[in-house]
Amino acid sequence: MLELVYRTLGRPEKIGAHIAEDKARIDFALDENVAPHFPALIAEVERIVAADQTITSAWSDEAAERRYWQIPGFDPMPCGGTHLRTTGEVGAIRFKRKNIGRGKERIEITLVDP
Repeated sequence: MLELVYRTLGRPEKIGAHIAEDKARIDFALDENVAPHFPALIAEVERIVAADQTITSAWSDEAAERRYWQIPGFDPMPCGGTHLRTTGEVGAIRFKRKNIGRGKERIEITLVDP
């Protein structure tokens, strides 16, 4: 999601994030409402999930126990503790916009029950 927002909105500054098993959030320093971009972002997420691409996960620094994951065509991302093998394992997701203060936007991401 972070990389898709960067590609869509020109790399706004990420100012916070949290990843859990069934939900996540990403906070941005952004003066515009991010919700109008949701249809394009969701379509791209759905395309990536449907492609069922292999997710590479490996150590970026084994001594410090830092891992990353990567899918083809995207930059490596620090591992947030989720260990999926393919993008298809993600399933359907839902986005919700939250304004967390002036010039700040949050995207809340939740899994949709099958």
